[in-house]
Amino acid sequence: MPIAFVEDRIDARVPELGNPTHLIDTPITVRFDPLTGRTARVIVGEKLAPATRPDLSELTATPRFCPFCADRIESATGLLDPAVTTEGRIRRGVSVIVPNVVAYAHHCSVGLYDVTRHFVDLDELTPTIVGDLLTGLAAYTRRVHALRPAWHSISANYLPPSGSSMIHPHAQTSHDHVGTTMQRRLVEASDAWVGRPFWEQLIEAEAGGPRWLGTRGRVVALTPWSPVGFHEVWAVLPGVPDVTALTDEDCHDLGAVLSGVFAAYHAANLSSFNWALYGGGPAPTGRYSLLLRVVSRSNPKPMYRSDVTYFERLHDEVILDLPPEQIADLVRPHLASLVQP
Repeated sequence: MPIAFVEDRIDARVPELGNPTHLIDTPITVRFDPLTGRTARVIVGEKLAPATRPDLSELTATPRFCPFCADRIESATGLLDPAVTTEGRIRRGVSVIVPNVVAYAHHCSVGLYDVTRHFVDLDELTPTIVGDLLTGLAAYTRRVHALRPAWHSISANYLPPSGSSMIHPHAQTSHDHVGTTMQRRLVEASDAWVGRPFWEQLIEAEAGGPRWLGTRGRVVALTPWSPVGFHEVWAVLPGVPDVTALTDEDCHDLGAVLSGVFAAYHAANLSSFNWALYGGGPAPTGRYSLLLRVVSRSNPKPMYRSDVTYFERLHDEVILDLPPEQIADLVRPHLASLVQP
């Protein structure tokens, strides 16, 4: 079953802004995700993503108390379940993995990119910092999996527009027998794909094309045909079925790609993001390949415009103002020194 990159063009006519008696043609492109069928709409005529980056100094200033900073982390955070690890807290470089005080799953943890600084801006999240964080979180995941196979995911919010309640940059893991809706959707659709594995065919179809960003080790970087968010970038590890199969080298390669994306976001005057690494479930079939997605979020400012509307929340369909090919052009220069073309 070959991959089909399907889109539907809708031609609308709307009054011109400032000149309502004059109608202008407005094309709308609806793109269908080749794996899940989920659709995204690329529109023109309105700037949906923020164009300016606000002053973050007040928001990100070091407070009197932060449980994730080096001077407080030993007293303000707990120890990891000794059934999972006897280390108490997992340390890799300047990153530290601690238990989460909010239970999203049976096992869950929080990983701090850098405990030596309260805030680390996008252009300061280096390949080493991000890679060390992922290495520690993957180590925690493998130890949880040794107790009982589960659905594993590693995800991150960054600044309040992403949903983060803490300014100190961090990521989180979730591990249970249920998983998330998106995990199940991706794995079930991958298993149901007819013919060679979807992810293998996707990489072949995209290689060298307008959405292609390059490779680093086993990591393939590209922008998706039908995004789920603004400025979306994918990192795929073909043939790697789950977080538990990541090596330290894989984690640092993923960290380098994420670091390059963060640098591109910073250069584009963005400041907030989400990313998620979706594991393949407790009994991977070999049809699914590990996927990491990263999307930008609105810039934080008083009464900012959210990038989530009824389309995203209630129709499960994203509205975008830039096609993924333009996002690839934006990100590609920042990955040039980090990946192979």
